[in-house]
Amino acid sequence: MRTEMLIGVLALSLAACNGPAQPAATKESAAAAAPAPVAVTLPPVDVAAVQASLTPDDTVEALTFAPTGATSASGAIKSYKAPVYAVPVAAGQTLTVAFKPSNTSQYLNVVDAADTTGAAVHRGEVDGPDASLTAVRDTVYLLKPFLVRAAARRGESGTFEITVTRK
Repeated sequence: MRTEMLIGVLALSLAACNGPAQPAATKESAAAAAPAPVAVTLPPVDVAAVQASLTPDDTVEALTFAPTGATSASGAIKSYKAPVYAVPVAAGQTLTVAFKPSNTSQYLNVVDAADTTGAAVHRGEVDGPDASLTAVRDTVYLLKPFLVRAAARRGESGTFEITVTRK
């Protein structure tokens, strides 16, 4: 009798753990239960402040596109003169950049605009032409294409194309 009681208690306990049988979820109920996408708010780009932190040879252009998406830009470098692209990125987003230069002496550095030392978080000569960075806080990244010093001194030039993605 005691064994039968234990089996009965065990059966009731297991039934309580599993709960009542649930019908299979329909597509509509699954979609209704899915969380709504969170709107991404990008930090503002202060073009004047960025320009003030650069050399007179650099010109700033803010890249504007959807908070999650991609865009392309192309430009030219002549000696030390080059465009600099400002890209705002929200905390937690990943920025990927593909750099395609026409001259083997061209590279791309990525710098956090908030870092007053100017140190690159991606160094094209060392890290390669493509960058992938995840922002730990809201920030603005500066994409800085350049010619190596020897090529710039010789007055070389080149064109490039960059593809920028935020996700």
